[in-house]
Amino acid sequence: MINIIIFIILFLVIVNWFQIISFSSLFVGPKIKTSTIKDEWIKNVVKKKTGLNLFDVTLFHDKKMYGMMAGLPFWPKMILSTGLYKSFNKDELEWVILHEAGHCVLWHNLQSFFIEMIILSVGIYLIQKNKINLFFIPLYAILLSIVSIYLIRWTTEYMADKYSINLVDNPRGVITAQDKFKKSIFRFLFHWNISSTLRIKMAKRRLMSAKL
Repeated sequence: MINIIIFIILFLVIVNWFQIISFSSLFVGPKIKTSTIKDEWIKNVVKKKTGLNLFDVTLFHDKKMYGMMAGLPFWPKMILSTGLYKSFNKDELEWVILHEAGHCVLWHNLQSFFIEMIILSVGIYLIQKNKINLFFIPLYAILLSIVSIYLIRWTTEYMADKYSINLVDNPRGVITAQDKFKKSIFRFLFHWNISSTLRIKMAKRRLMSAKL
């Protein structure tokens, strides 16, 4: 039983490490402050291009650059860091807000939850069936976490990028935004986002199609 409990904890923490760190920082250690903005430009762009009604946007007062979408299409909650909100120009910001809104429109939060639960259930079943030793549980959790992250990456993040890049007014904003994100192999392996290189290819493809 202890094997399964350790596996569940490690799996959920690894798959959701970014979300856990971001939200725990609201309550633990040097707390991140939050505020609400009523940015009419963001509201209007999201409403016009996705149909979502955003009542406001929550700002995390954090120098790191990120955006998140909570809730479902009938209760959309957008979160942006001040680092991103203040650093991105309107073309870059339009891509981010449409990407995040796309997650909501396409029900990605629900899809991601189901993917996690399916992989988690498979992992528990294999532990019980094969009587995996406690010593190997951390490695096993890491491997299945990466599988889950990659499935989520290609079923939700890729689709959100495809959705948003097809809607932005200026795809060049997608390209210039990539240089502002911090890149690392750890972030790529254990984060849901697709690579900057692929996003740039998608944006350039959209630019080429616009010229034809």
